[in-house]
Amino acid sequence: DIVENIHHEGGTVLCSSRGGFDLEKIVAFIEKHDIKQLYVIGGDGTHRGAFAVHEGCMERGMNVAVAGIPKTIDNDVDYIDRSFGFASAVEAAQAAIRSAKTEATCNLPNGVGIVKLVG
Repeated sequence: DIVENIHHEGGTVLCSSRGGFDLEKIVAFIEKHDIKQLYVIGGDGTHRGAFAVHEGCMERGMNVAVAGIPKTIDNDVDYIDRSFGFASAVEAAQAAIRSAKTEATCNLPNGVGIVKLVG
């Protein structure tokens, strides 16, 4: 029941953020719970963070496999042509641009529609 409608919500269910993170706290959690595999899903910033977690584990002599799974709307992960998330972001952007054009041209001549996109 808790996750039934989360796909309609903005933000994140895991309470993660685009900000910094406490590497020592993360590595201590991994060590305390004897985690041996960590899968990280995200874009270039997420993968830089995953690499930092990997380095933190190595410094403590922990044997933890850290695997990165690319998912980005920016298409900014090196070595891949595109990832899941990109196509849906492009589709959403196209719909927003079409709507802005409609609004800009339906009321006044020479109207302007502004669309701000991430990525």
